[in-house]
Amino acid sequence: MISSQRLVFVLLFVSGLLLFTSCRLDDHNSVIVPPSNSTPEVCEVGASGWTIPTATLADGGVGKDGFVAMESPIFLPIEEIELIEDDELVVVIKKGDVIKVYPHRQLDRHEIVNDFINEVPVAITFCPLTGTALAFESEFNGSITTYGVSGLLYNSNMVLYDRETDTNWSQMTTQGINGPLSCEKLNFLPVLEMTFMGAKTWFPEALVLVGDNLDVRSYQLIPLSSFIQPDSRPNWPYFPRDSRLRNHERVHAIIDSTRSFVYTSNQFDDKLDLIVDNSNLLITDPTIDFISSYKASSVSLQLAPNLSEGVVMVDSDGNKYNLFGEVVSGEIGKRLEPTFSYMGYWFAIAAMFPDPFIFENGED
Repeated sequence: MISSQRLVFVLLFVSGLLLFTSCRLDDHNSVIVPPSNSTPEVCEVGASGWTIPTATLADGGVGKDGFVAMESPIFLPIEEIELIEDDELVVVIKKGDVIKVYPHRQLDRHEIVNDFINEVPVAITFCPLTGTALAFESEFNGSITTYGVSGLLYNSNMVLYDRETDTNWSQMTTQGINGPLSCEKLNFLPVLEMTFMGAKTWFPEALVLVGDNLDVRSYQLIPLSSFIQPDSRPNWPYFPRDSRLRNHERVHAIIDSTRSFVYTSNQFDDKLDLIVDNSNLLITDPTIDFISSYKASSVSLQLAPNLSEGVVMVDSDGNKYNLFGEVVSGEIGKRLEPTFSYMGYWFAIAAMFPDPFIFENGED
């Protein structure tokens, strides 16, 4: 049975400047690319007490904590999961030797999961309206906190708050936008997003979120985000608007200061591949709806000839890397530097980081 708040949400929710140089790594030896320049972002608290124009804020209609953050998540081994369909999207995060999978199905109902991964306090956040899943360390300035849903939207994106200082934070920019920690940045943690089939294939040892109690009947509903059509119009205010791609087309956005670089799955071959673009290294696999990115390395990288045991890349020094960019054989402790990037809907990326550069796969 859908709650009245949830029903309201369902009705609302369903109702070249820069040319890139790109190459496929299996055809080229070098991946050394000059880094891009970026202008530092300026943040100031206005007379309203907010760092953003208040006209960009909207009341989500459910109130503070209207979507209740999960505080006591329960996990099961991935081989025991039956509820999640193979084509459903999940978020994967790794700390140390622990890998956890957070299905959109559960995130959709809570929007925030306060958790510990390998004893590290983290918050996994998901905004169904903008399709963005980001994770943050929950230890800030020496204090451990938890996060809740403020009920406000900034450019259609969720605004979260921390329970230690009651600061409001923009999920997509990771910045404090109102309160004692305004202009501070959350400690961003990179995550992987893919289908559940992809997670089962790559991470057979993972633990999967099933809920905050063993009665999982409340999670049997298909995620609301599954009903969104690419051409549909967002129901909440956002600005500016950019019609170059479909509003709800899922894109991988790499954020460099206030700019963004956008990639879509249909721009790549339907197979696992490595791409270098500008100063970024992308790992793509449209068969599992997967795009991830790292800063381009100073050593030659190519797809591993044998993808067993989670190895996806090898470099010219013989090091073997997993999907998280970590060396799993060779110089243990070495890893690729992740970009500040995540998946999201085109309209939201273009509104929060205006005039994105769209990858053209080497074409003018």
